[in-house]
Amino acid sequence: MNFHHIGVATNNIELTIKHYNIFGYKQSTELFLDPIQNVYILFLEKPNSPCIELVAPVNQDSPILNILNKNGTTPYHFCFEVDDIVKEVDKLKKLKFVMVSKIVPDVAFNNRLVCF
Repeated sequence: MNFHHIGVATNNIELTIKHYNIFGYKQSTELFLDPIQNVYILFLEKPNSPCIELVAPVNQDSPILNILNKNGTTPYHFCFEVDDIVKEVDKLKKLKFVMVSKIVPDVAFNNRLVCF
């Protein structure tokens, strides 16, 4: 597994960008819609630092709202790249990791498969 990014849930992407700018992060993608996850996504980068994925709800049906309602803007996931997601999910389940979503294509990664 190779570390890829930290996911940050937010209700206000523009304000969150300004907060990360203070630490030297810069916007590295345009804002885009992920209709499968029902969220807006934007990436921030800083040399020699973890990539940050900002994730905001599209509407009141967005699953990210549960996290935001409970915690406000917060880091909520770490993303790792793997060669075989099905194999790695099976390994993690055996270690008692809990999957909170099915394996699905992700618009942010050219429809590569992801799982939470």
